Amino acid sequence: MEPGVRRAAPGRLPERVYWFRRAIVLIGLALVIALLMWLVSLLGGGPKTAAPSKNPAVPAQTRTPSPPDSLEATALPAPQTTTGPTDQPTTSTSQTTDSSVPECDPALMTLSVTGPGQVKTGATAALTVTVTNSGTAACTFTFDTRFTMKIVSGTDEVWSTADCAQWAPTGTQSLALGAAATWQTTWDRHRSQATCKVVPTTLKAGTYVVEAMYTGAAPAQLVMLLTA
Repeated sequence: MEPGVRRAAPGRLPERVYWFRRAIVLIGLALVIALLMWLVSLLGGGPKTAAPSKNPAVPAQTRTPSPPDSLEATALPAPQTTTGPTDQPTTSTSQTTDSSVPECDPALMTLSVTGPGQVKTGATAALTVTVTNSGTAACTFTFDTRFTMKIVSGTDEVWSTADCAQWAPTGTQSLALGAAATWQTTWDRHRSQATCKVVPTTLKAGTYVVEAMYTGAAPAQLVMLLTA
């Protein structure tokens, strides 16, 4: 026997024969599995497409904003002028009511007016009227014809909400103890007349007083200086 040559043991085939047999068995097994999968796909009618959802997503609806605590803006009629067009006053009002709350006693309501201490030519004055519940319990307050705001210079009445109903605030609010209802408007240094007319005349420099009044309540004032 030549050295380095390994002979197969008696009765045992060469190792490559066993590997060849194993490969044949694996190939056959793979073919059987593939055949079974093919048959299953035929019997099942192929892959199924997922059914569409019965409840498709619905886009979110736009929410209606809740009414603010302050008074909402109201439109004003186009002003009628005697000498030419001018900017009209702007106002704001609101309505939040509770039918179970009694009406406020005007004598227990405190009025105040805030705004600029000085208004230059061509500028506007932003004015805010605040009505505070100074009583002992919650109540319902209404801005109506009992309220008036005017601007005077001495005995000369320059501007007034009484000249145009749509310049005045409207609305009802339920006020807790110490709570307040507010109304805002702007004045453009022009004179008003009845039937919603605005006269764009140039007012003289000097001292002007804003007066807020509500029937049965103590009035409030704000002193403004008009400059040239």
